[in-house]
Amino acid sequence: MTTLVLGGTGFIGKRAVPRLVQRGEKVVVMDINPGAADFSEFGDQVEVMRGDIMQFQDVVTAIMHAKPDRIMNLAYLLGSGDDTPHFTMKLNILGMDNCFEAARISGVNRVTYASSIAVSGQQSNFGDRVINEDDPMHGTSQYAMHKRFNEFQAQQFNQVYGMSITGIRPANVTGPDKVRGSTDHVQCLTLPASGQPVSFPKAGLMRLPVHVDDVA
Repeated sequence: MTTLVLGGTGFIGKRAVPRLVQRGEKVVVMDINPGAADFSEFGDQVEVMRGDIMQFQDVVTAIMHAKPDRIMNLAYLLGSGDDTPHFTMKLNILGMDNCFEAARISGVNRVTYASSIAVSGQQSNFGDRVINEDDPMHGTSQYAMHKRFNEFQAQQFNQVYGMSITGIRPANVTGPDKVRGSTDHVQCLTLPASGQPVSFPKAGLMRLPVHVDDVA
């Protein structure tokens, strides 16, 4: 089995790729930063190519080259992107659409992608009870709204074209090497461990850290 991982040299991707290899799969990685992770230890089981998910032809080319059985899309902007709304929209919304549409026209029906717990919004919307995937989505940040729209995109492709596109909603993905995006839940662990003080700029928000290795 061959899996094409879009954004495969990133924070989650560089952990997911070895897991796929351990399962005996051939992995092709497409990323705009192909040198950000080293998969040389896996020999010809992992192939890395440069490509921009915002460019439809790049995604089609990667699929035609890899001939994958399934696609995993992890290409996304880490962080809110509030200061670059146009670029963020292209990467998060157009990029996801490029993934789904390129998969469709290439005959790859199985796609997985990363959504986020951010779609749910704050716990205060639900009281003290546990929430699940069937609950209404209340997330209002740009990041949350993009993830919400990604889920709508996936639903449309599934309903209209009979595809099998599945999103997962990780919580606050953390790990010692996370340096971009939301890092406050990382620093509250790493800074005290190194004897440094830590501040909580978002002290009023609830956090639900999950280690990146567990997500992968």
